[in-house]
Amino acid sequence: MAIYHLPRGTQDFLFERTLRLEYIESVLRDLAESYGYAEIRTPIFEHTEVFLRSVGESSDIVNKEMYTFTSRGERSLTLRPEGTAGVIRAFVEQKEYAQQDYPYKAFYLGPVFRYERPQAGRYRQLHQFGVESIGTRSPYLDAEVILMACHMLNELGIHHYRVKMNSIGDESSLKRYREALQSYFAPAISTLCEDCHRRLDQNALRILDCKLDGDKEIVKNAPKISDFLSDESQQYFSQTLQILNDYQVPYVVDDRLVRGLDYYTDVVFEIEAEDHEGHSFGAICGGGRYDRLVKEFDGPELPAAGFAFGMERLLLLLEKDELLHSIVRELETYVMPLEDKVFQYAFDVMMHLRLQGIQSDMDYGMRSIKAQFKTVDRKRAQYAILIGTSEMEQQSVTVKSNTTKEQKTMPVDELVPYLAEQFATREEEHTHTCDCGHDDHDCCHGEGDCHHHQH
Repeated sequence: MAIYHLPRGTQDFLFERTLRLEYIESVLRDLAESYGYAEIRTPIFEHTEVFLRSVGESSDIVNKEMYTFTSRGERSLTLRPEGTAGVIRAFVEQKEYAQQDYPYKAFYLGPVFRYERPQAGRYRQLHQFGVESIGTRSPYLDAEVILMACHMLNELGIHHYRVKMNSIGDESSLKRYREALQSYFAPAISTLCEDCHRRLDQNALRILDCKLDGDKEIVKNAPKISDFLSDESQQYFSQTLQILNDYQVPYVVDDRLVRGLDYYTDVVFEIEAEDHEGHSFGAICGGGRYDRLVKEFDGPELPAAGFAFGMERLLLLLEKDELLHSIVRELETYVMPLEDKVFQYAFDVMMHLRLQGIQSDMDYGMRSIKAQFKTVDRKRAQYAILIGTSEMEQQSVTVKSNTTKEQKTMPVDELVPYLAEQFATREEEHTHTCDCGHDDHDCCHGEGDCHHHQH
């Protein structure tokens, strides 16, 4: 029996939901570019060693969640489980480090794949938007990355969130901390899950991130990384927090935050959100500093920092808070041939509009006028272009506004200038400045409830 349904952990994005996702992407993309970041695209699969080397063999991603397969050339390949490793691989392989203008700022957007138990907002194929800043080590850069993530959330209309902050220290700090954790957990390892048995030997830090044992008292009472930080790491973390204070970023310090990837060093963070009813929505963004990763890929010793958003999580939160109701697909014009013999002329009018940059579609089935007007409504067409025998003979069209219901007949040569004027007037009438200071014709519907939305 053939399988004609979605694989578990995947989803289809149809018209309106795709438009909403595109809107979120456009907000993130535009803001990243305003911060000086440029887009980079890497393959959706890499040699498996790329992720073993960067993400780390102790992480759950490598141990349980990667989609790995053998190619016809007998090489092990893996669908990317996260975006950073591919960006750093490309940065080193393409010798981008030879350029002198640091930091090197890149953003990426695309699907990632993780074999994990599907649940709300978590899929086996998901999408991430991430940024990477390479080549400069400065608490101001760490703060910039976090401020940009917060700026993106604010721009989307998400205001109920907090940033969880921690420092896991430099290499020497991490080494001392891992050894302390190993000594602490070893006597009681039998009380922890099988995965934690493995983590104890590979990287005891991962026990703090265990989904099964994370709430047990033995984990809660584990030694704190803050007691093992070098003076330099403590100072760096304090400086970063001070900058966040200066910009009134809502953060808390969480001593147990370690992130699930082995490449992180020093400052790490996650952003947790609440819906409009005050219910926790969990983490929607995570990131931090990873100063060893470029060198791990045989590149120069360059520091780096970044973050990634889970796009599905963002979409679900925005939909739950009804912040995307104004993101709808509109058609500018819909051409309506009223008789068979005018079809060719109507088709020519439609193509003329398209070639002049005006959205247009038409009825190809020669349905009734009533049926065509229903399509005008469903497609949210701004103008219906009615064409009958008289319009064809006089080389004219009748234009009907779907908003005011007014209609006007004019020579076809005047159609494009007329529509351009109408669109400009409509945009001008709907543009206003919100209390938030944004010029956006649909962000609060003139009622001060700004959602920063636009069609």
